[in-house]
Amino acid sequence: MGLYKLLVHQKAFSNEDLIINPKHFPNFKKGDIIEIYHPEDEFSRLLLQITAFKEDLQGKEAISVEQSIAFTFQLRTYSDVKVGLVNPSLVTLDSVELTFKDQYLGRSDMWRLKNHMMDTCVYLNKKIEFCGGTVRCHVYEMWSHGERVACGVISENTKQNVTNSN
Repeated sequence: MGLYKLLVHQKAFSNEDLIINPKHFPNFKKGDIIEIYHPEDEFSRLLLQITAFKEDLQGKEAISVEQSIAFTFQLRTYSDVKVGLVNPSLVTLDSVELTFKDQYLGRSDMWRLKNHMMDTCVYLNKKIEFCGGTVRCHVYEMWSHGERVACGVISENTKQNVTNSN
């Protein structure tokens, strides 16, 4: 685990939740799950999945997290954070509750959504779009090893609960 400077970006800059420079993280690859936290706040750890790399990220040895995610996990801009790889099996979710608003989903739609979310990392209030934005939901609650958690990885065995909020 190394120390890196935390930068924060807005959705207008990039749609990615996480931006990292591959030069500073040569051992990381797309699909890896990483944890990010302040050294003094070890209780609040954010898990994110690497979906893309960006070579022109400003700042040496820096990572950038989307602004709303950083706020939710109380990550402070321009401060040092620890970053390291996590074994996905250690952070697999037992169940995840998704909230939909004003949408109807059939059984086949739910099956496709689960397959789309398989082996991805989710966090509290994450907005998920599927089928070109026709299916929209957000993560409401997650459970892992019998405890409520703020982030984790959806596996083949993760149960999905659906709530319709009106």
